[in-house]
Amino acid sequence: MPALDRAVTAFAGLASGSYYWPEGLLAEQLIAGLASSRHRRQQAVAGGRRVLSSYRLPNGGGERAALLVDDRSGDVLAAALAHRECGVGSSTKGCRDDQHAVLSIFLRPGIDRAQAQPLLEWSRTVPNEDLDSGEEEKFEKTEYTTMDAAHTKALPVVRPKGFAAQVPLYPRAVIYRTGQDALSDKKARRVLRLQTVDSVAQVLAFYKQLSPPLDGIESEMDGASGYVLGSRNGIAFSVNAKPPRDMPAITNIEIEIAE
Repeated sequence: MPALDRAVTAFAGLASGSYYWPEGLLAEQLIAGLASSRHRRQQAVAGGRRVLSSYRLPNGGGERAALLVDDRSGDVLAAALAHRECGVGSSTKGCRDDQHAVLSIFLRPGIDRAQAQPLLEWSRTVPNEDLDSGEEEKFEKTEYTTMDAAHTKALPVVRPKGFAAQVPLYPRAVIYRTGQDALSDKKARRVLRLQTVDSVAQVLAFYKQLSPPLDGIESEMDGASGYVLGSRNGIAFSVNAKPPRDMPAITNIEIEIAE
Protein backbone atom coordinates (compact mmCIF):
# COMPACT_ATOMS: atom_id res chain seq x y z
CA MET A 1 0.00 0.00 0.00
CA PRO A 2 2.52 2.63 -1.12
CA ALA A 3 0.03 5.53 -1.07
CA LEU A 4 -1.05 4.70 2.47
CA ASP A 5 2.58 4.32 3.58
CA ARG A 6 3.34 7.78 2.19
CA ALA A 7 0.33 9.19 4.05
CA VAL A 8 1.69 7.63 7.25
CA THR A 9 5.15 9.15 6.78
CA ALA A 10 3.61 12.56 6.00
CA PHE A 11 1.63 12.30 9.24
CA ALA A 12 4.38 10.98 11.53
CA GLY A 13 7.43 12.72 10.07
CA LEU A 14 10.57 11.86 12.01
CA ALA A 15 8.84 11.17 15.32
CA SER A 16 10.31 8.17 17.10
CA GLY A 17 9.71 6.12 20.22
CA SER A 18 9.77 2.68 21.83
CA TYR A 19 6.55 0.86 20.95
CA TYR A 20 7.27 -2.42 19.14
CA TRP A 21 11.05 -1.97 19.38
CA PRO A 22 13.42 0.56 20.99
CA GLU A 23 13.64 4.13 19.73
CA GLY A 24 12.42 3.49 16.19
CA LEU A 25 10.65 5.72 13.70
CA LEU A 26 6.98 5.99 14.57
CA ALA A 27 6.10 5.80 10.86
CA GLU A 28 7.90 2.48 10.48
CA GLN A 29 6.18 1.04 13.55
CA LEU A 30 2.75 2.18 12.32
CA ILE A 31 3.38 0.57 8.93
CA ALA A 32 4.60 -2.61 10.65
CA GLY A 33 1.43 -2.66 12.76
CA LEU A 34 -0.68 -2.73 9.59
CA ALA A 35 1.31 -5.49 7.87
CA SER A 36 -0.94 -8.53 8.29
CA SER A 37 -3.20 -8.78 5.24
CA ARG A 38 -5.25 -11.50 6.98
CA HIS A 39 -6.17 -9.16 9.83
CA ARG A 40 -6.63 -6.00 7.76
CA ARG A 41 -9.97 -4.31 8.38
CA GLN A 42 -11.62 -1.05 7.43
CA GLN A 43 -14.73 0.56 8.84
CA ALA A 44 -16.57 3.69 7.73
CA VAL A 45 -17.18 6.20 10.52
CA ALA A 46 -18.96 9.56 10.71
CA GLY A 47 -17.70 12.61 8.86
CA GLY A 48 -16.46 10.92 5.70
CA ARG A 49 -13.73 9.04 7.52
CA ARG A 50 -12.70 5.44 7.95
CA VAL A 51 -10.63 3.36 10.33
CA LEU A 52 -8.00 1.08 8.79
CA SER A 53 -6.41 -1.49 11.09
CA SER A 54 -4.36 -4.66 11.25
CA TYR A 55 -1.73 -6.59 13.24
CA ARG A 56 2.03 -6.65 13.18
CA LEU A 57 3.49 -9.86 11.76
CA PRO A 58 4.06 -12.34 13.34
CA ASN A 59 3.23 -10.96 16.77
CA GLY A 60 -0.55 -11.33 16.87
CA GLY A 61 -3.06 -8.97 18.41
CA GLY A 62 -0.74 -7.72 21.14
CA GLU A 63 0.94 -5.45 18.58
CA ARG A 64 -1.49 -3.77 16.23
CA ALA A 65 -2.18 -0.40 14.64
CA ALA A 66 -5.08 1.65 13.34
CA LEU A 67 -5.41 4.82 11.27
CA LEU A 68 -8.23 7.34 11.09
CA VAL A 69 -8.19 8.44 7.45
CA ASP A 70 -10.04 11.21 5.62
CA ASP A 71 -11.85 9.56 2.70
CA ARG A 72 -11.57 12.56 0.39
CA SER A 73 -7.94 13.57 0.85
CA GLY A 74 -6.47 10.25 1.99
CA ASP A 75 -4.72 12.10 4.83
CA VAL A 76 -4.11 10.37 8.15
CA LEU A 77 -5.97 12.36 10.82
CA ALA A 78 -5.02 10.20 13.80
CA ALA A 79 -3.28 6.91 14.47
CA ALA A 80 -3.07 4.41 17.29
CA LEU A 81 -0.65 1.72 18.40
CA ALA A 82 -1.61 -1.02 20.84
CA HIS A 83 1.72 -2.22 22.15
CA ARG A 84 3.78 -3.55 25.03
CA GLU A 85 6.31 -0.69 25.26
CA CYS A 86 9.13 -3.02 24.25
CA GLY A 87 12.62 -1.85 25.06
CA VAL A 88 11.73 1.45 26.74
CA GLY A 89 14.96 2.90 28.08
CA SER A 90 17.01 -0.08 26.97
CA SER A 91 17.36 -2.30 23.94
CA THR A 92 17.51 -5.31 26.27
CA LYS A 93 14.51 -4.56 28.47
CA GLY A 94 11.55 -6.86 27.98
CA CYS A 95 7.95 -6.08 27.07
CA ARG A 96 4.80 -5.61 29.12
CA ASP A 97 2.18 -8.36 29.21
CA ASP A 98 -1.44 -8.36 28.01
CA GLN A 99 -2.75 -7.09 31.35
CA HIS A 100 -0.41 -4.07 31.35
CA ALA A 101 -0.72 -2.94 27.73
CA VAL A 102 -0.27 0.60 26.42
CA LEU A 103 -2.42 2.46 23.91
CA SER A 104 -0.65 5.34 22.17
CA ILE A 105 -2.83 7.70 20.12
CA PHE A 106 -1.34 10.31 17.80
CA LEU A 107 -3.35 13.32 16.60
CA ARG A 108 -2.86 15.58 13.61
CA PRO A 109 -2.85 19.23 14.76
CA GLY A 110 -6.47 20.40 14.82
CA ILE A 111 -7.85 16.93 15.57
CA ASP A 112 -9.01 16.58 19.17
CA ARG A 113 -9.48 13.51 21.34
CA ALA A 114 -13.21 13.38 20.69
CA GLN A 115 -12.61 13.01 16.95
CA ALA A 116 -10.22 10.13 17.67
CA GLN A 117 -12.92 8.22 19.58
CA PRO A 118 -13.19 5.58 16.81
CA LEU A 119 -9.61 4.56 17.62
CA LEU A 120 -10.51 4.02 21.27
CA GLU A 121 -13.42 1.85 20.19
CA TRP A 122 -11.12 -0.10 17.85
CA SER A 123 -8.69 -0.74 20.71
CA ARG A 124 -11.34 -2.74 22.60
CA THR A 125 -12.12 -5.19 19.80
CA VAL A 126 -9.13 -7.57 19.83
CA PRO A 127 -10.24 -11.20 20.37
CA ASN A 128 -8.74 -12.87 23.45
CA GLU A 129 -7.55 -15.79 21.32
CA ASP A 130 -5.32 -13.39 19.35
CA LEU A 131 -3.36 -12.46 22.50
CA ASP A 132 -0.46 -14.37 24.03
CA SER A 133 -2.26 -14.80 27.35
CA GLY A 134 -5.62 -15.76 25.86
CA GLU A 135 -7.17 -13.36 28.37
CA GLU A 136 -8.88 -10.01 27.96
CA GLU A 137 -6.44 -7.21 27.22
CA LYS A 138 -6.13 -4.44 29.81
CA PHE A 139 -4.55 -1.07 29.04
CA GLU A 140 -2.54 0.20 31.98
CA LYS A 141 -2.22 3.59 30.31
CA THR A 142 -3.50 5.52 27.32
CA GLU A 143 -1.33 8.35 26.04
CA TYR A 144 -2.06 11.09 23.50
CA THR A 145 0.45 13.01 21.38
CA THR A 146 -0.27 15.88 18.99
CA MET A 147 1.97 15.54 15.94
CA ASP A 148 3.12 19.15 15.78
CA ALA A 149 6.54 20.24 14.54
CA ALA A 150 8.09 19.69 17.96
CA HIS A 151 7.31 15.97 17.65
CA THR A 152 7.85 15.38 13.92
CA LYS A 153 11.05 17.32 13.20
CA ALA A 154 14.53 15.84 13.12
CA LEU A 155 16.65 16.21 16.25
CA PRO A 156 20.45 16.46 16.15
CA VAL A 157 22.01 13.00 15.88
CA VAL A 158 24.47 12.18 18.66
CA ARG A 159 27.48 10.61 16.98
CA PRO A 160 28.86 7.41 18.50
CA LYS A 161 32.06 7.87 20.46
CA GLY A 162 34.97 8.12 18.05
CA PHE A 163 32.87 8.71 14.91
CA ALA A 164 34.64 11.49 12.97
CA ALA A 165 32.96 14.89 13.20
CA GLN A 166 34.15 15.77 9.67
CA VAL A 167 31.78 13.26 8.07
CA PRO A 168 28.49 14.99 7.13
CA LEU A 169 25.31 13.37 8.44
CA TYR A 170 22.02 13.48 6.58
CA PRO A 171 20.10 16.19 8.51
CA ARG A 172 16.56 14.74 8.33
CA ALA A 173 17.23 11.42 10.01
CA VAL A 174 17.27 9.61 13.33
CA ILE A 175 19.60 6.89 14.56
CA TYR A 176 18.43 3.45 13.44
CA ARG A 177 18.74 2.19 17.00
CA THR A 178 18.26 -1.55 16.54
CA GLY A 179 20.68 -1.51 13.61
CA GLN A 180 23.26 0.59 15.45
CA ASP A 181 23.04 -1.51 18.61
CA ALA A 182 23.90 -4.60 16.55
CA LEU A 183 27.38 -3.17 15.86
CA SER A 184 30.41 -3.85 18.01
CA ASP A 185 31.88 -0.85 19.85
CA LYS A 186 34.85 -0.92 17.49
CA LYS A 187 32.72 -0.91 14.34
CA ALA A 188 30.41 1.79 15.73
CA ARG A 189 33.38 4.19 15.68
CA ARG A 190 33.28 4.14 11.89
CA VAL A 191 29.74 3.00 10.99
CA LEU A 192 26.57 4.97 11.68
CA ARG A 193 23.11 3.68 10.77
CA LEU A 194 20.30 6.20 10.31
CA GLN A 195 16.69 6.20 9.11
CA THR A 196 14.57 8.80 7.38
CA VAL A 197 11.19 9.18 5.72
CA ASP A 198 12.87 10.94 2.80
CA SER A 199 13.58 9.02 -0.40
CA VAL A 200 16.86 7.40 -1.40
CA ALA A 201 17.17 10.01 -4.16
CA GLN A 202 16.86 12.84 -1.62
CA VAL A 203 19.58 11.31 0.56
CA LEU A 204 21.99 10.92 -2.36
CA ALA A 205 21.22 14.44 -3.61
CA PHE A 206 22.18 15.92 -0.22
CA TYR A 207 25.66 14.41 -0.42
CA LYS A 208 26.15 15.23 -4.10
CA GLN A 209 25.22 18.89 -3.52
CA LEU A 210 27.42 19.56 -0.49
CA SER A 211 29.46 22.75 -0.60
CA PRO A 212 32.37 22.49 -0.81
CA PRO A 213 31.85 19.26 -2.75
CA LEU A 214 33.25 15.96 -1.55
CA ASP A 215 36.63 15.02 -2.98
CA GLY A 216 36.66 12.13 -5.47
CA ILE A 217 32.89 11.79 -5.35
CA GLU A 218 31.19 8.81 -6.99
CA SER A 219 27.48 8.00 -6.92
CA GLU A 220 25.09 5.52 -8.46
CA MET A 221 21.41 4.64 -8.14
CA ASP A 222 20.48 1.02 -8.82
CA GLY A 223 16.76 0.37 -8.63
CA ALA A 224 15.54 1.26 -5.15
CA SER A 225 19.01 1.64 -3.60
CA GLY A 226 22.01 3.87 -4.15
CA TYR A 227 25.35 5.03 -2.80
CA VAL A 228 27.77 7.93 -2.63
CA LEU A 229 31.54 7.63 -2.12
CA GLY A 230 33.85 10.52 -1.35
CA SER A 231 36.11 12.15 1.19
CA ARG A 232 36.28 15.30 3.26
CA ASN A 233 39.39 16.63 4.98
CA GLY A 234 41.21 13.43 4.08
CA ILE A 235 38.58 11.13 5.60
CA ALA A 236 37.09 8.74 3.03
CA PHE A 237 33.59 7.41 3.60
CA SER A 238 30.62 5.85 1.85
CA VAL A 239 26.88 6.39 2.17
CA ASN A 240 24.54 3.54 1.25
CA ALA A 241 20.79 4.12 1.19
CA LYS A 242 17.97 1.66 0.60
CA PRO A 243 14.42 1.01 1.85
CA PRO A 244 13.74 -1.82 4.32
CA ARG A 245 11.96 -4.86 2.96
CA ASP A 246 8.30 -4.11 2.14
CA MET A 247 8.61 -0.49 3.34
CA PRO A 248 9.35 1.75 0.34
CA ALA A 249 8.39 4.90 2.28
CA ILE A 250 11.29 4.43 4.75
CA THR A 251 14.99 4.79 3.89
CA ASN A 252 17.82 3.14 5.81
CA ILE A 253 21.16 4.94 5.61
CA GLU A 254 24.54 3.44 6.47
CA ILE A 255 27.53 5.78 6.64
CA GLU A 256 30.85 3.96 6.81
CA ILE A 257 34.27 5.53 7.27
CA ALA A 258 36.99 3.69 5.37
CA GLU A 259 39.54 1.82 7.47
